[in-house]
Amino acid sequence: MPELKIQNKETVNTSCKVLMTVASFKSSTKLTMKSRGRLLNFIEAKLATINKIQDKDADAKFGPDALLVMAELYYALDRWLVLAGRKDESVNTRRSTGVNALFAQVVKLLSYQLETPINQLPNWLQDNFTIGMTDHGYEVDFQKRSALYYKEQDRERYRLKIKNGVVYQKKWWSSKDSTKWVKMNSEFTQSTGSQNTISDKHCGYVLSVVGDFYSGPHLSGTTYKQTGQYHSSYMGGKPVLCAGEIEVVEGKIKHLNTGSGHYGPAKGYLLNVINALTLCGVDPKSYKVNYHGSKTAYTGATMLEKIESEDKKVGDDNVSHHKSKIAAKYNNGVLGRLKDQMNKIEKQLAVIAHFGTSEHKEGITRRGGSRKAICSICSSANLDNQMQQDRYKQRDSKALQLEYEKLEKLVARIK
Repeated sequence: MPELKIQNKETVNTSCKVLMTVASFKSSTKLTMKSRGRLLNFIEAKLATINKIQDKDADAKFGPDALLVMAELYYALDRWLVLAGRKDESVNTRRSTGVNALFAQVVKLLSYQLETPINQLPNWLQDNFTIGMTDHGYEVDFQKRSALYYKEQDRERYRLKIKNGVVYQKKWWSSKDSTKWVKMNSEFTQSTGSQNTISDKHCGYVLSVVGDFYSGPHLSGTTYKQTGQYHSSYMGGKPVLCAGEIEVVEGKIKHLNTGSGHYGPAKGYLLNVINALTLCGVDPKSYKVNYHGSKTAYTGATMLEKIESEDKKVGDDNVSHHKSKIAAKYNNGVLGRLKDQMNKIEKQLAVIAHFGTSEHKEGITRRGGSRKAICSICSSANLDNQMQQDRYKQRDSKALQLEYEKLEKLVARIK
């Protein structure tokens, strides 16, 4: 999750019930130049929406629509500050003071509206607006340990740059000029790996919580070797805004989807991708989009309308408000499976530990008219004869205990 980068002198403990006006924000970020950029215009549009809500009733509690706008405003401001930190040409760092002041207010207003401590806001944003890994992802990455997680320097190699609607990537495959930016071609990215599992002419993409797109080779790994390059590799298994497959020819996006086994985005998360691309100057009418499992592709603009129209039919499951809670659903499924495995190991350790006890030596159970020296614990473990018991005794209790401790750490991490 993004850090709460509040850099002004206000303390984060003071509450904020009303955001500054658009006029005040423009004044605090005004420069002699006329151009303010798409991202700043987007921020002002979202701020104007909140201003209208608060003009009617400053003390009103926000509903789902207003909270969605607040979250979009939060992520847009965070994105601007990230770009300013990189000294990206799309933003002017002299506006940082004004942008950061609004960001601080947004954080405080969200805290007030949700009655949530500021340090807990990342959890709320994660639960409602990002995607956690599926149980398949956790199995591949943590149980089979076949995923390679990039360090920050390696991840930077695969970060995309989108300027005036054209997608650029670094020549990460070149040892001489690996930092040179060139127009992206997804088919080339795909062909760099013989074990690529992505659709024809496509390559994998991830949209991070701070609005960065990443794309690189997508290769199956070897169990316990941590060699696989998956959607989870870029952000180290952390939640993302979307993930899937993308087709790019000479920097122009042709098609994208939500095809990711590691994250399994619901259709609503395409909104994040379409909006992020629009802010980078990519016309939503210029490329096709479909969600995983659907063969019908629409333009980005049509998909946007389609999602919004369907949202009105599903009430509390409104996908554009990210009410599907897909991350929580998958995490709960993984927790249940891991706990089942822990219970099995506990039973195995209990059986091994009881062999030397008097209960085992003296336990007699009558079965089928004959008398067998078998205690109730052995009976429940289906160890009906001495040979089965002897084989069970040979199990490595230390190895089982280590496996239990690993599962215990995984459960704690997911929680």
